[in-house]
Order: sequence, then C-alpha cells, then structure tokens
Amino acid sequence: MKLCAHLGYQFTEYQGLERLKMAANAGFEAVEWPAIYGFDAHELAARTRELGLRWVQVTLPTGDGAKGEKGLAALPGRQDEYLRGLESAVLYAKALGATMIHPMAGAGVSLSDAATMDVYLRNLELALEMASANGLSVLIEVISAATVPGYAMCTYDLAAQVRERLPEVRLLLDAYHAQILTGDPPSLVRNWAGRVGHVQIADAPGRNEPGTGHIDFGAFFGALKESGYDGWVGCEYKPLGRTHDGLPRLDALRPLL
Repeated sequence: MKLCAHLGYQFTEYQGLERLKMAANAGFEAVEWPAIYGFDAHELAARTRELGLRWVQVTLPTGDGAKGEKGLAALPGRQDEYLRGLESAVLYAKALGATMIHPMAGAGVSLSDAATMDVYLRNLELALEMASANGLSVLIEVISAATVPGYAMCTYDLAAQVRERLPEVRLLLDAYHAQILTGDPPSLVRNWAGRVGHVQIADAPGRNEPGTGHIDFGAFFGALKESGYDGWVGCEYKPLGRTHDGLPRLDALRPLL
C-alpha cells in the first residue's frame, strides 16, 4: 500500500494544477481529485506525466454544487445527465490512466425506497457495462449522514444490498466514515475482504490528519493487509493548518502500510 494525495483536501492553499506540483514535491506518487472537469483531459494527463504522478480514480460529475448536490446515480429523472457524466468520467479515466470510476449516489433521496434503489442499481449497471468495456472498475462509497446530510448511500447495510445484486462493484472504504458509522473499521475491512477497491483515510472525530483522533490505524492497515488489499490509500483529511505542516504525521503511518 502507498499513500495517495487527495487534492480536494490537501494543498488547497494552491490554485489549479499547482496542487499537482505540490503533491509531487511532497513525495506523493499518485493523486485523486474529483474537481477535474474544468481542465482539458489531455492537458491534465500531460501535466500528470511530467510530474511523475499516477491518477488513481475518477469521480463522475456530481451535479450542481451550489445546490448541495453530491452525485446523480440515485436521483430519479436525472439519467440523461448521469449518462453524460459517465461518458466524461470514462474519457478522463482513460486519458489519465486511472483504473476506477466512482458514481456518487447523491443526496436528498433514500435507497430504502425500492424505486430509488432501482434507479441506483440501473445506473450502476450502466457504469459497470461501460467500465468493463474500457478496462475500468466501479466504486461505491458509504458516507455518513453526519458528514453529508441526506446522502443516499449512508450505511454499510445498503452497500451490502448493492453488493448482493451487483457483485462486480468495489467498495471505496473511508476509515473516517467507517469509524463514525461502526466504531470498528478493522471488522468492516474483514467483512468486505476481496471487495475493497480503494481506501481513504482521515482520523475521527475531527476528520483531520491520522494521529489526531481515535482510529487505530495499525489495526486498520493490519486488517487490510490480511484481506489482501495492496492498493492506494487516499489522504482525504482536512489539514489542521497548512498541508505541509501535517505531512510528518503521514510519515508515521508509512511503516504500517
């Protein structure tokens, strides 16, 4: 396992593609960043290659941020927009060399409603079909309601229901959400052994750098190793101060990876 910079949270002191340079200078070998669609895919890919970086995963366009939208995959009546976003995400993923795409479920609807779940499953099926045709895999992520009120994919029970219907999907497992929702991230890793596609980290309860809260990252990474996970670990935490000031805390994690 290796640490991956998340440019939606880290290096936000810098504008635009300067964040890529800062991540590379800090020793990261890979990045992820949902907000990429304002950049030309091929120019972004060229800059990434120049800096010796890899791109891990691409999130589909998430809708109107000004309205608080957090994805489209579970929203009834938005399929045309979702499909355009899916096509864009695949284009960017192929240009950037990413291997995974992430259709965020969205907020303001409930997957406990059968009709909404049907919308979500159908859109995930479309993502799986397009991903498979392009050598990609599809991620789903559980996000706690305390973090994103009304987010549709808000429990691991719902994720398990999706897994039963669509076993090809992979879990984006965020240690912070796992801690908030279950209090036991290592057990969750074991429950999803072989089905984890990507990992993200932040400590709880503050969602800051690892080492600032209560998560036992030794146990968490140990469970990941036992489960056979050897992918990237995205640093999706809120720096307490400037990003560079918190990087020494990541150095303390590296022997655990």
